[in-house]
Amino acid sequence: MRANLADSLCLVHRLACAALLGIPGLAAAQEDWQVVQQSALWVNTFVDHAVSDRAALWFDGHWRRMDLGGPPQQVLLRPGVQVTLSPRVRAGGGYAYIATAPYGESPNPRPVREHRLWQQVSASHTLLNLSLSHRLRVEQRWSAPVLADDDLGPLRYQQRLRYAVRAQRPVGVRTYGFAANEFFLPVGHSEGAQRRLQNRAQLGLGLPLDDRQRIEFGYLHQWNRITPRETHEFNHTLVLSWVWTQRP
Repeated sequence: MRANLADSLCLVHRLACAALLGIPGLAAAQEDWQVVQQSALWVNTFVDHAVSDRAALWFDGHWRRMDLGGPPQQVLLRPGVQVTLSPRVRAGGGYAYIATAPYGESPNPRPVREHRLWQQVSASHTLLNLSLSHRLRVEQRWSAPVLADDDLGPLRYQQRLRYAVRAQRPVGVRTYGFAANEFFLPVGHSEGAQRRLQNRAQLGLGLPLDDRQRIEFGYLHQWNRITPRETHEFNHTLVLSWVWTQRP
């Protein structure tokens, strides 16, 4: 048992390190840019509730603060639907609302409000002793700054691709370990101000509470390449999540 636990932790650790170490090379391309290192806390909830044999309602909400619970960073609410295409493939889509505050050492000039449509395809499979999942998401985004009189400024449209991969494996009788990485890529924009790259690498542990619920906690390394302010932002984030899954 101890050998299996050690092997599992080692494998998950290597996956996370590989994801983390892939980012510095990209950041080094602009060596004269500002680099900021800061801490954050994200508290998340995920609900995947089946309403038929093939369809499910989806919701995820995120409460994000800087300095491990200090000034506000962001609130994100994302409802949607998921459809099962095959036992291991699902498609979905929905809407999202995001409120972003000026935060950190290189803040936005003003708060930002965003409305978003999203579509995605996800797939899962096993490899050796790992459970692997992949997700490709497309987003259409309309965002605007909040002006001094609380009115919104002009809307700006963006498109973005997101690809996420996650590996999971039991590391004990009741717990599991996971490593994940997600890369964000703007598409269809030649304007430099629109081309904001992002990567999120995560390493954590999960604990099932019952057949439907589990909690997860971990460390997330978020890299933002913010072109308008010539900044590389590295957020060292503690993540706490509650997950509800209701299968048909």
